[in-house]
Amino acid sequence: MKHVSALFVAICFCSLIQAQQKISLGFKGGINIPGLGINSSDPVVSGYKTILSPYYGAVLECGLNKRWSIMEELNYSNTTITKNGNQVIPQSAFLNYNITNPSNQTLYADFYSKIQIKYLEAPIMLKYYIYQKNKINFFVNGGVYGGILLYGHVSPSGFSRVWTDEAHTKPFTQFGIAFNTPQNIIDWLNPVDFGLQEGAGFTYKSDFGEFFAQLSTTQGLMKIQGNPGDGDNNTKSLTLAVGYLFHVSK
Repeated sequence: MKHVSALFVAICFCSLIQAQQKISLGFKGGINIPGLGINSSDPVVSGYKTILSPYYGAVLECGLNKRWSIMEELNYSNTTITKNGNQVIPQSAFLNYNITNPSNQTLYADFYSKIQIKYLEAPIMLKYYIYQKNKINFFVNGGVYGGILLYGHVSPSGFSRVWTDEAHTKPFTQFGIAFNTPQNIIDWLNPVDFGLQEGAGFTYKSDFGEFFAQLSTTQGLMKIQGNPGDGDNNTKSLTLAVGYLFHVSK
């Protein structure tokens, strides 16, 4: 809870120091396209397919002048990836399948898995309006974010022997193993994340505020996994969102 409290304090910080400037408060929603596993050099997640996931959050914007502002967000981010077929078994999953691997070999099996990881993220960014007219403005933004892990889960299914090579020529087990035990993996993952966020979009002014649409990218700078045997990856995603900002003060 102390991490969640720190995020909310950060969200409020801008309004406290910029109380005399224009302040806008709003919400947004859209889709998240995770990049985890796409063209990855890490065999544990390489080849996973991404699933479009919901993405939504709250937005606080504090104007510094006509073109510059500080923007803070509190976002719910859902990363979902799946893979069917030959893949590496994460080391933390060995106990689930009664696998003893004292030499820490990389083990392969043929099964289906679905991984879901959810974060609460708080970006703090600078926003710059590159084009301004009476109704339509175009902007770019960029900054850093901190994230708290809320949920981690893997859902496997299938029945397969285990091999020590990707080509399945060197069997590790003589009999098949059932890969059908859902697993809470939150203890396998680092509880926090930190990274960069940037984006671009446009706004359309109305009587009480403005509609907006934006395209953003995030790149985590911390490793997701706590155990290198489970993979060695950073979060990354592309998000498309629309929303509305209410002008609290002018």
